[in-house]
Amino acid sequence: MKKIGSQILVAIVCALLGFLLTYQFKLLTDKNKENVIENNSDILLEIENLKKEKKELEETNMSLSEELKKLEEAAAKEGEVEGEIKKLLDNARMQIGLLDVKGPGIILTITPKNSIFSTNSTQNVKSISEEELVNIVNSLWYSNAEAISINDMRITPQTGIKTAGSYISISSAGRIDPNAEIVIKAIGDKSKLNVGVNYAGALDYGALKYYDKDIKTLDDIIINKTTQSLKSEYMTPVQ
Repeated sequence: MKKIGSQILVAIVCALLGFLLTYQFKLLTDKNKENVIENNSDILLEIENLKKEKKELEETNMSLSEELKKLEEAAAKEGEVEGEIKKLLDNARMQIGLLDVKGPGIILTITPKNSIFSTNSTQNVKSISEEELVNIVNSLWYSNAEAISINDMRITPQTGIKTAGSYISISSAGRIDPNAEIVIKAIGDKSKLNVGVNYAGALDYGALKYYDKDIKTLDDIIINKTTQSLKSEYMTPVQ
């Protein structure tokens, strides 16, 4: 009887230990799941906070620009000196892309040829990258373009063009799909801009030979202001 009692006691202890181990394992598993969910939630929350912060900065930048414009207009009424200062400020804003601008110029539209999407296309066919876009932009700047945009994204002194995966990033303004239509606008002397984009190698550079190009010359082109938050943290005027 004592032997049977001991066996029963051992069995009860083993069962109890097994239950405790199973319960502990379940607690650890549930805790790990909660940590994963919590980490993912933290990442998503951080992304949303950054998006919200960016939007608030853009709105603040726009509000301050409008307020400054009102103050300058009020000051300009006081005399010709103030008016001249306002002209200089407006010109500076146009140059760095803080104002919507209009004027004569060209619109260049580049579209992938059908062979890029064809199943019979050769392996040598490739999409454009940052190099081709930078080449076009440089050709336009060299032709004295006063304002440039790519897919309605204003190109400023702080705009960077960089291939990022299957897209081409235009700084924080947005990105471009190289397998879709790309519209480049430039304001300036129409004849000089035409010479610039038709110069040997300007539109035949790299993968551009796999794209159709259409150039329109217009007397009134509108280029919107930048959505970038332009700032200077390190440079200061030389006294």
